[in-house]
This record gives sequence, C-alpha cells and structure tokens, in this order.
Amino acid sequence: YEPVVGCPLPGEWTPQQLIKHTKTAMAVELSTLPIYFCALYSINQDTNGWGFRARSQILLANTPAAVAEQEMLHLALAGNMLVALGGEQRLYDKSFMLTYPDTILFDKIPMELRPANKENLEWFIKIEAPYQAPPKPAGDGMWLAQTLPEYNSIGEFYKGLQKGILELTGSERHENLFATGGTDRQLKGAEFFYSAMTVVIDKASALEALNTIVDQGEGGIGVPESHYTVFVELYHQRKKWACVDYVDEPHTADYKGVNEIAYRLSRAVDASYCYLLQTFQRCWGGEVAGAAQRTQLLRSIHRLMVSVLSPLAHALVKQPVPGGRTGKLKFAAPCFEFYGRASHPGVPFRMAGELFRALKGEAEAATRSTPGSRCTGSRRCRRCISLGRWTLI
Repeated sequence: YEPVVGCPLPGEWTPQQLIKHTKTAMAVELSTLPIYFCALYSINQDTNGWGFRARSQILLANTPAAVAEQEMLHLALAGNMLVALGGEQRLYDKSFMLTYPDTILFDKIPMELRPANKENLEWFIKIEAPYQAPPKPAGDGMWLAQTLPEYNSIGEFYKGLQKGILELTGSERHENLFATGGTDRQLKGAEFFYSAMTVVIDKASALEALNTIVDQGEGGIGVPESHYTVFVELYHQRKKWACVDYVDEPHTADYKGVNEIAYRLSRAVDASYCYLLQTFQRCWGGEVAGAAQRTQLLRSIHRLMVSVLSPLAHALVKQPVPGGRTGKLKFAAPCFEFYGRASHPGVPFRMAGELFRALKGEAEAATRSTPGSRCTGSRRCRRCISLGRWTLI
C-alpha cells in the first residue's frame, strides 16, 4: 500500500486510481482511531459532569456525536466502496497500521498518543476543520494544475475522490464500475450502524457514502454534531475535567522491565485492537459465510470495545511509569500497535482463532498481574476480563 499524493487531471481517472484513492481514505480514517481512543481513556472517570460528557462525545454509542464510533463507520463505508470496486486491503497489517507519533496525510498535522488536553484538542480541531477551497489561479489555471497536483488537506483529498467518482460513472466504459465486487461481502445496516451504513452499488450510493464521511467529519462551521463542532465545544470546556498525564511517545515494548503490569495490559490492548481490525477484513474478504454469522461477528465489535478494550485501557492508564529524561512520574498510555506472532512479531495471525486465543491469553495474563487479583486462570473467575462466553465465528 502507498497513499496517493495528488489528483489525476481531468480525463485521466481510471478504476485503479479510484481504488488507490479509496484505500487511502481507509488509511486516513483508521489513523485517527488510536489518537481519539487514547484521548478518551485519559479523561478521569466520573459519574456526571463534563468528564462524563467529554467521554460520551468521543465514544459512547448512544450519543449522536460519538466521534470514535463514527470514525469506525467512515472506515466501514470506505471499505464497502473498495469491495464494490473489486479492491482489497488488509487492515490488520503492520505496513498499513501507523506507529505513533506520526502526521496525518496531506494536512501534516501531528498525531500523537496524548491526553485530551489543550494542545491535543487543538490538533483534533485542525484535523476535522471544514474544507476551504484554495483561491482560483489567474488565467485558465492549467499550468498550476499540471505542476502542483498534490493534495494539501484531507478535505481536498475527498473532493478529489468525489471528482473521480463523477468522472468515471459519467463514462459508458465504466457504467458497471461499482458492480465489480458485488454486495455479498459489504457491511449491511442490519449488521453494523443500521441506517447510517450504505451498501455501494452505483454512483448515487457511492456519493452517499462519501457525503456521510465528509459531513460527519468536518461538516461545516456551526453544523451540529460534526466532529469539528464536537471538538470545538470540548476545547472551550477543557478545564472542566482532569486528564491522566501520559508518558511521552508511548510504546508497548518500553514498558517491559519498567512496569510489568503496564506491559501486560498494553499487549492486551494491542491484541484487542488488532482483533477488531481483523474482524472487519474477514467480512470484506468473504471469510465468514452466512448472514447470521456475519451479523453476530460484527455486533461483537461493540462488545469487544466496551467489555474488553475499555476496561483494559482504563486499567493501563492507572499504571505509573517514569517520565523519561525529566524523571517525572507519569502514567502508561495505550499504544494500539501491531500485535503479531511471538516467534515473528511482524507477522500477523492468519487464522482468526489464533488471534482470538492470543487475545484471551493476554487479557487473562493482564488481569492476573494486577494487584489484589486472585485469578487462577479458571473460566469461572469473575475477576478476569473474560472472553470465555464469546462465540468465535
């Protein structure tokens, strides 16, 4: 995978160019999930007030402006479009998953695993800022278009993707553009996100999916519940909650030998995140047969986030670690890194059952390592973050 850098000139779009753009859209949406999750878990838990409200707006499913879950929807919509085009992209892939810190594509805005503080919220606002078209060049602008084709913002990139859809679907040669991959492997509303999900079959449905991504994300100035509006509101209220002070530039391997509990918990978080990504790609890849099985598997994603990923992450951020060169005591942050085989760390688990069992083992090991735990590894131990009742499809 290599992200696109610029927009083809009019008349030069091809189905392969559109596939490359759709893969890049998936990479953009995936790249924001860890930084939003990390900010969420930094907010001190309370039962009422702005701490609860801030966490709700970043994640909770019953909140219309749940940013992190909507980013998952956007990833799913881009994935559906890719399937319709006949393309394929693995999410659970070391080369496709970012390692933080990094910068977001096109805007070059820093993306770091940091708490929900002033600086980080400012970056979130810039990431989700509404697209503003650049001023038109003097003359016909042909020279500028031919010499400066690179995208300069996410909004500009999505405008380019829209142009590609319109150009190709306007050609008789590509009248069946979105029929290549069919609909069987796409995510359906009954399986995931209900009416917000779009199955891509033609130009209209492709543009509908794209508009959902853009409108929920950047929206516009004053558009209620767009991600931009949510982060602006949270920025103005940021002094009303307290955050965990994370260690700078966290990496799971750095916790080993420093705080073994943090190391175990961080590995479990990494495994949970990778299992979530693998679940998506299994459905798009046609590895799960039968509508009932697909629905059961996809609905388990929310349970994974609430019952496994969330408690592991909240336990992790309570673990103290040295703060680097300053020596100041800080706390561990979730890293959302690639989790591979122990013998070959860069190689993914090919079979879902293997990753599931590894996730279960990491979760139980993390639970047993916490102070006061009396866990014996029994499936009946209620102190464990247990996956024993889950059905693996």
